[in-house]
Amino acid sequence: MTERLDWEDDLARLRLEGLDHLTRLRSGEATDHDAAAFITWRATSPAHEEAFRSAIRLTRLIPHARPGQPSRTCPAANDDGAAVASRGVLGRPLSRRGILGGALAASVAGGAVFAGRTLDVLPAPSVFTADVRTGPGERRRIRLAGGALADLNTRTSVGLRTGLGMPAIDLIDGEAIIADGPSARAAVLAGPGQGTVTAGRMSARRDGDQVCITCLEGTVAVAWSGETRRLEPSEAVRYDRSGIGAVERGADPAVLTAWQRGTLIFHDMPMRDVVVELNRYRAGRIFLADRRLADRRLSGTYAMNRLDAFFDQAELGLGVRIYRLPGNVVILT
Repeated sequence: MTERLDWEDDLARLRLEGLDHLTRLRSGEATDHDAAAFITWRATSPAHEEAFRSAIRLTRLIPHARPGQPSRTCPAANDDGAAVASRGVLGRPLSRRGILGGALAASVAGGAVFAGRTLDVLPAPSVFTADVRTGPGERRRIRLAGGALADLNTRTSVGLRTGLGMPAIDLIDGEAIIADGPSARAAVLAGPGQGTVTAGRMSARRDGDQVCITCLEGTVAVAWSGETRRLEPSEAVRYDRSGIGAVERGADPAVLTAWQRGTLIFHDMPMRDVVVELNRYRAGRIFLADRRLADRRLSGTYAMNRLDAFFDQAELGLGVRIYRLPGNVVILT
C-alpha cells in the first residue's frame, strides 16, 4: 500500500512539473530556452511523457462547480472555460487525492491568469491609452480627419491626433500604412519621432522603442530630435530613443504591404524572424527550441487565415518536429 502511495505521489509530482512547464510557456514571458527545457524534461523518461499527457487530460477534466454553489473567491477558467472550485463537486471536503488534484487545478488556474496576454484573455497595456486597437490577425481601416486613411495591421494600437495641421495618428504599438488625403499630407507620431508623407503613402512599424518608417509612394520626412531624414519610394529609416539611423535603400513595397491583402511574404528570412512575425498574427505562441533552426532561411507566401500551412512546410520540407500544446502553444525543434 505504501509503495502504491509513493508511486502516486511521484506521478502527481511529475504532473505538477508538467503543468509548471505549460504555465511558463503560456505566460507571455517564456523564452526559446524555456521551450527547450520543456522538450528535455518531456523526453527524460516514459514516466515524464505519461505524466505530461495525464496533466493535459486533467486540465480538460477539472470538474465544474455545482450550479448555484456559492464561492468565496472568483473562479478561474481553464482552457475549456470550466470553473475551478476550491471544494468537491458536491461540496464535500477534498480527500488527500483531491488535495493533489486541487494543487494541479490551482496551477492550471494560475496559467490562465498569467497567460492573459498570450491567450488574449487580458488586453495588452496599450489598449488603455489607444483610441483604436486590433487583435491577433485582425486588420482595420480608419478614415482620419481631412480624408486621409490609416490601415492598421494585427496587434496595433493607435491614438488619433489633432492640432498638427494635418491628419495624424500616434502609433503606440504595431504597424500601420498611412495614405494622405486631399490635403496631400499626413503624419504618424511614433515614440520620439514623427514621419510626414506628402503626395503618397508610408509604412510605420513600432516594436517597443524600435521604430521603422518606409516611404511607399511620394516623399516622407522623418524628424527625430532636431534631425531630419528625407525618404523616396523604397527607402526606410529606423530610430529609437537613443538615435536615428541612416537612410536604408531597397525596401520592397509589395512585401511590406502584402498584409493589406491578407498575405504574408517571407523572402530568404531567418527562421527566428519568421517565427517572430508569425507570433504577431496568431493567438498563442510559437517557440524555437533548437538553436540550429534559428539561422535556417525560409521563403514562402502564406494566407493569414491559413497560417498552419507554415507548420506543414516546416515539418515536411525542413524536417522540423512540431509539438502542439494547449493554448495554441507550438514548439519547433
